[in-house]
Amino acid sequence: MAGLLREFKLNDKRDAIVWIYQGIKGDNKALDIKVKYWDNLCKTRAGRTPKHIDWVIDILLKKEHNRELTLEFVKYLLTTYDKITAFKSEEERKGDLLYTRKDELAKFGSLNQYGQFSVEFLGCVMELLSREEKTSSIKAHMFRDVIEALLTSNDIFAITNTATFRGR
Repeated sequence: MAGLLREFKLNDKRDAIVWIYQGIKGDNKALDIKVKYWDNLCKTRAGRTPKHIDWVIDILLKKEHNRELTLEFVKYLLTTYDKITAFKSEEERKGDLLYTRKDELAKFGSLNQYGQFSVEFLGCVMELLSREEKTSSIKAHMFRDVIEALLTSNDIFAITNTATFRGR
């Protein structure tokens, strides 16, 4: 895929690599991004596009095994989402992650034994998807809605329905 802007190599159990590419959506196409990732479960080097339902299922697995710590992690993600702003420049878009730091995520490390994604991977992807959502001229809030559903609901159908809603 052309237009690679940044690569984030994670030292997690799946040797994940997260890429951001030039996006094509919204009124501000110059600052839009597309997020893709590769890990040792991917069959091709082209990688995958993260979907809301993928990380939601992973968090539900973590929640089933360690409810309190997972809910604390989800609250951390919600707080982070609320701090994140839209990209303001191309330089900022190509820069480092602002909120996904190993030292802050270390307290959630025991969750890495559940599900397929590490908390570092989830933090990285969520920060980038939040920036993508907030950079769009469309006032999207699906990402926040999904995080809130994980916090407030025990109804798996309601949570997954929120994660897969397409505006129909």
